[in-house]
Order: sequence, then structure tokens, then C-alpha cells
Amino acid sequence: MRFTSPDKTIEPLRASKDDLMAQILKFPTKKIEPLSIHSGSKHRISVKVLDDVRPRRTRWKLQFEIQEAAGFAALKGFTDSAVALGYRHRFEVSNTRVVRQFVAETSGLVAAGKVAIWIDRVRVQPRVARSA
Repeated sequence: MRFTSPDKTIEPLRASKDDLMAQILKFPTKKIEPLSIHSGSKHRISVKVLDDVRPRRTRWKLQFEIQEAAGFAALKGFTDSAVALGYRHRFEVSNTRVVRQFVAETSGLVAAGKVAIWIDRVRVQPRVARSA
């Protein structure tokens, strides 16, 4: 513990374990519900293309974002034939910042119902459009 000044409160030097259990990711576009993921360096992302009309085009858009987030090697096995069979592609990313960027970039596809994304076994949910 340390004192910040004589008239202020005491603050801990280190965060407790309860403080580091999860982070809530909020997105500015309002297309995605806030998401709670664990704080840590490794995150496992699963994606599934749900688009029945243009699955190849949707896979291509998603492929670009996967490559930006995790590199070219993460695309192994993510082919048109795998998407047609309903394959759920899995890859790992190194930190929470990359997860936030990946979800923000793919939020339009998730909101349109073309893609399903799971981060650490938690599904990314589109925000329900509210009308007055």
C-alpha cells in the first residue's frame, strides 16, 4: 500500500486477483453487446459462416480479418469447401487488444447474421435493434 498524499486515500500497489478475472469489452458502434472475456495473453476465437446466400464472399471478408488478427498461418483449413460443410474455424490470438479489434472489424457481419463468433467459448451477440 502507498499513500498518494496525506489528504487522499490509500491505494493498493498491485491489483487483487478479483480485479484481474475478466475484462468487459464495449464497442462504440452499438452493433454488438458488451462482452466479458478473461484477462490474459491467449484467447481462442472460433468463427462459423452462417451466410446461405453468398458464403464465399462472407468467408473472403472474414478471412481478411483473421489474417489481420492472427497472421496468415491462422487461415489453414479455412476454405470454401469447409465453410460449405458448416466447419467452425478456430485460431488463437495473442492479446485482448487484438480480440477487441477483430470483433470491432467483424461486428457488421455478426449484426447481419452472416457470421457467428465465439471468444473463449462465449458467443458474440448482436445488439437487438430497438424501435419506439
